[in-house]
Amino acid sequence: MPRPVSIVLTLVFLIVANFSTLALPAACQEKLVRSLYVSGLQDYELGNYKEALKKLRKAMALSEGVKFNSFERSQGLLTLAETLRSLGHYEEAEKTFNESIKYANQAGFRKNITLSRVYNNLGVLYFENSDFPKAEAAWKESEKISFDIKYLPTNNLARLYLKWGKLAEAEEYLAKAKKFATGLLNNKDITQPYYYYNLATYNKLKGKFDEAEQNYKKAIAGIQKLVTENHLYYTIVLMGLSELYIDQSRFEEAEKEIRTIVKTRENALGDENPLVAEAYVLLANVLADEGKYNEAREFAGKAIELNNRIFEGGDNLFVAKAKHAFANIRRQEGQYAEAEKLLNESLSTVKRILGADHLEVADIERDLGSLKLDQLQYREAETLFQSASNIVESRTGPDHPERAELALDLGNLYLREGLYDKAEIQFLKSVKLSKEVLGETSRATASSARKLGELYVKLGKSDDAISQLTAACNIDKSIFGEASPPVAADLMALAGAYDSAGQSEKSKDLLAQANQIKQKFSGGGANVNSPQLTIPVAFSSKDDRPVRDKWALVIGISNFKDPSINLKFAAKDATDFGNFLVTSEKFKEDHVKTLTDQEATRENIVAMLGEKWLGKNAREDDLIVVYVSSHGSHSQEDAGGVNFLVAHDTDKNSLLATGIPMQWLSKMISEQVKSNRVVLILDVCHSGAAAQGGKSLNRIAGLAPDVFKIGSGQMVLCSSMAEQVSWESKEYENSVFTRRLIEALRVNNDKTTLLDAYNRLKVLVESEVLRDRSNLQTPVLWNEKWVGKDPMLAVDTATVTSH
Repeated sequence: MPRPVSIVLTLVFLIVANFSTLALPAACQEKLVRSLYVSGLQDYELGNYKEALKKLRKAMALSEGVKFNSFERSQGLLTLAETLRSLGHYEEAEKTFNESIKYANQAGFRKNITLSRVYNNLGVLYFENSDFPKAEAAWKESEKISFDIKYLPTNNLARLYLKWGKLAEAEEYLAKAKKFATGLLNNKDITQPYYYYNLATYNKLKGKFDEAEQNYKKAIAGIQKLVTENHLYYTIVLMGLSELYIDQSRFEEAEKEIRTIVKTRENALGDENPLVAEAYVLLANVLADEGKYNEAREFAGKAIELNNRIFEGGDNLFVAKAKHAFANIRRQEGQYAEAEKLLNESLSTVKRILGADHLEVADIERDLGSLKLDQLQYREAETLFQSASNIVESRTGPDHPERAELALDLGNLYLREGLYDKAEIQFLKSVKLSKEVLGETSRATASSARKLGELYVKLGKSDDAISQLTAACNIDKSIFGEASPPVAADLMALAGAYDSAGQSEKSKDLLAQANQIKQKFSGGGANVNSPQLTIPVAFSSKDDRPVRDKWALVIGISNFKDPSINLKFAAKDATDFGNFLVTSEKFKEDHVKTLTDQEATRENIVAMLGEKWLGKNAREDDLIVVYVSSHGSHSQEDAGGVNFLVAHDTDKNSLLATGIPMQWLSKMISEQVKSNRVVLILDVCHSGAAAQGGKSLNRIAGLAPDVFKIGSGQMVLCSSMAEQVSWESKEYENSVFTRRLIEALRVNNDKTTLLDAYNRLKVLVESEVLRDRSNLQTPVLWNEKWVGKDPMLAVDTATVTSH
């Protein structure tokens, strides 16, 4: 899900203005107060908030014995309130801001100098607490009385309405801010960069990523005219640009910008500052997006440790945010128990401090809902998504983008559960919101229409399906061009809809058009003559026997001993597929063995396939599933064309000695596993983040039946054809193949055969990879001397056994 950009932006642009007019008394005790105040202010500006608070409290206490005028007291209280706000002491900060307002109102002709700044900073406090109506009121008050800093409440209000989801109001204030930005003095303060920052945010919300990038860069250029690249202002705009890159899956570029933020903050603030910890969290998040989990955990852990040290181990928001980030990393690694524990701890803290209806609560509940959905705990996921949706709808305006996103979350939940009527309601809602907020021809509108069209295919509503899928196709044509990969994917989906409607000639014509486009893109050459929706696989009912029992060995490796070859979701894929076999395909829990990361060494995989577990337990009439999600590669050494699976401890430079030969894997299963009904599922040839960082090993050359030497009674389902790459999804936290396989295996509920699943899987995988990666990925199904009918993984076993 989208991560919120730090709202320090709204504050940092106020700091210099807040204290520039401060006057302090000069009598004897006044000198002590002055000294304490100035020292506290310096600590505040350096981010040493705890020390600043101690000195400012002492200064305020000593000031009670001195005759300060109302203007001076108002300024001192403003500084104290800002420090309290920075430490997350929101209730006390609000009271102190209101005291400052009281004294400012008694300050005569200097009243508005302080009031304008107090209302600005009070608005920041309300903004941080998602109390948007109060933030609006405070900044409107500031707007009325600000003269020298009028651009601040104007830009703050633009920022507020963008965050609130009130785009009409945001457009009004962006127009006002533009006038300040193009004025005669625009290059002498932060007016211009703040305007371009807000304009870029508006562009991003509208899905105009190119314009957003240009305006973020204009904001950066404006900041560089005012301050050096070592200034904190610079890091704030870089945060916005990095978030834009993340939204576009440009993770390497985002990482580069965030590393600059980390370095700049460390240099400016030292290593004992919560803003540095915040930068560590940002870096941890993007490293996880790239699949660099070891380093991601390192920085998330540093953020937790640093915040615990700064705040002396207290229960606070800063630690909660770092735990939230750490939890999402562990979830992406498939470590669900640890992820759930951390998310619940974070949720408890945020609810206690910010309240149960804060938008940050919705963010955590949404991630918890995704975690529950990963484990196919549908009711728990529904409750969490619905709660998050209720918060967003109650705390945001009608144009907030998360309204449509949460509708999609709920729709996808119901779709996976087979509750199609409920899914339809949510997808219709998502289409409506996308059209209203982002426009009739936006990418989000196309995506929502596509989801709705695919649902109508399942419901047998052919006319509605064709209407929605045609709308999505037309939008993609207008955005990407007539002969683009997304359009090819749309044509394939439309072909399926027409085929379901009994219009086979139209379906064939659309498939031909799609195939013509596919030939132009990577991986297309392997499949140019195979646009059909089905592939013949020989099955026979002769000698079909009941399945005595079912066993599965499930292997997935994201974190390798050599971190340079890490994958993003392979371990999570294995965890999810193993859970799916138990919860949906009627495998007994103790009959599914899952090996991830360090457990999946070459030695342990071989042992588990043999007498240590699978070979010891499986019998002749059992159904066996072996699933592997990892790299697949051919050796650079002379190995006679052998292809290898990469284990946790495999040396990529010595595959012959340390990898697992695929041909040998098939032979070992034949010899060690006594069953003659083995389904081998290979989600290999991963590219993962290879489009940015070249993380894949050499692609397998010719992973095909004649090379693979499938054993008797074995069926092999591979994630892609020879010379293709298997991709990890941009849309969800799995490989495309594994997630779509889980969906396809339920196409006919418990009666879904492997061929049924394959026919659906092929279309789903090809369409998504074409749309998101401009590549072709075509799953392949082979078998050799299979005994019996087309297998159903959810088949009931003939007997109940114990081992």
